[in-house]
Amino acid sequence: MTRTSSETVIALSGIHAGYGSTRVLRDFSLTVQRGELVGVVGPNGSGKTTLLKVLLGLVGPSDGRVEILGSTIYSGREADDRGLHGRGLKKSERARVRRAIGYLPQLHAPPALPITVDEAVLLGRWGRFSWLRRPDSEDRRIAGECLEMVGMAELSKRDLKTLSGGQRQRASLARALARRPQMLLMDEPTTYLDKHAKADLMVRIIDLHELLGITTIMVTHEEVPGRAFDRVLRMEEGYLL
Repeated sequence: MTRTSSETVIALSGIHAGYGSTRVLRDFSLTVQRGELVGVVGPNGSGKTTLLKVLLGLVGPSDGRVEILGSTIYSGREADDRGLHGRGLKKSERARVRRAIGYLPQLHAPPALPITVDEAVLLGRWGRFSWLRRPDSEDRRIAGECLEMVGMAELSKRDLKTLSGGQRQRASLARALARRPQMLLMDEPTTYLDKHAKADLMVRIIDLHELLGITTIMVTHEEVPGRAFDRVLRMEEGYLL
């Protein structure tokens, strides 16, 4: 466990959210303090991923209040199926909140197009590059530091397709860290990994949290080492138990 503060960085109050007529989160409330490492454990279909999508602004609740990093991104019955539309919140402010969040999804199939590890991590800096915005020396320095932190620096020039699942997840973790986020959200990060890779990734996540102190929420259907987390919460059918 790392240092935490009394500053609230996530405050969900009375959230109802779902997809169309299907309600997934029901009167859901959660408060997270800066620097906490929080595990959310529950079976598939319990609402864990929907919780992360609300925090990322990808799913708009039908009711309740969402405050993230000091900004109210949703308040009252103001959401529709297109996403969050917080009362009075400017688009630029919503974008600021989203840029402050790093995201590590579960393991996906390797990309069809060739891309090196360091190129993939660089994309975490801005989301995309174009002729108007090319990675500079600072971007490359930060990407290199993140690869070093996850033990992937020696593989930086390898094609992602040639890596093992555990190595690809470590590269994805470096990409999530490359934007220097204030919060890190992880959705089933160890799913589809073998036993050794699961244990290795979990140790790296815990060690990085100790080092960086980033407010972190990890959702998973697997058990987590509770002694290493500030809190382990359990979800079932859209509720915290």
